[in-house]
Amino acid sequence: MKTLPNTAYPIALVGRIAALIMLSCCALMTHAESVEDMLAQMVVIENNTALRQAAIAEGAERAQLCFRCHGKDGNSTRDYIPNLASQNAAYLFTQFEKFADGSRQDYVMNALAKHLTAEERIAIALYYSQHEVVEREQPVAAAAEGERVYKSMCFACHGEAGHGNAQYPRIAGQPYEFLQNTLLKFHSNDSERRDSPMVSIIQNLDEAQLNDVAAYIAHMP
Repeated sequence: MKTLPNTAYPIALVGRIAALIMLSCCALMTHAESVEDMLAQMVVIENNTALRQAAIAEGAERAQLCFRCHGKDGNSTRDYIPNLASQNAAYLFTQFEKFADGSRQDYVMNALAKHLTAEERIAIALYYSQHEVVEREQPVAAAAEGERVYKSMCFACHGEAGHGNAQYPRIAGQPYEFLQNTLLKFHSNDSERRDSPMVSIIQNLDEAQLNDVAAYIAHMP
């Protein structure tokens, strides 16, 4: 099986994150709302032009800590990191909440999510969702077997075009390396991913098929 890459974060960024952890530990929780409440608030914002524009402007400001990895426009700067551009805003916010409450684990993302308010997390989700995915050079060509696997196993949740919905992510056009590594984590029942339905869905695929479907998805517009 392929060895997953060393995804160590730059020392300067780790230092900034450590400072954020200290701030978040000292912050007082003044108001707690459920994810459902916040998603309902997001719908109100999305349907009001003035509120949406204000939220996107705030998101552009608050997302500056995200630019180093995910890019200013949501197109990732590293092939093992996902694009956030054109991702479904509700899905982005829900994942942000999982990082905030610790149900998804990543040192940098956990610290950032806990430091931001729920309103700021909504703003960042809306900011990135309105950017377009920029086609990138992928290291492998799309494979016919990957198309077959996608159309038989993936489209029901992620859609025929791979654009997902509020519950399932947009995966079309993601970096091949990110897709390949993520599928390998699902396939190996990695602790970060073991609660996902993907674990059981792809268990009968071999490594070559995982690579093929990753290549096919990476080339989807």
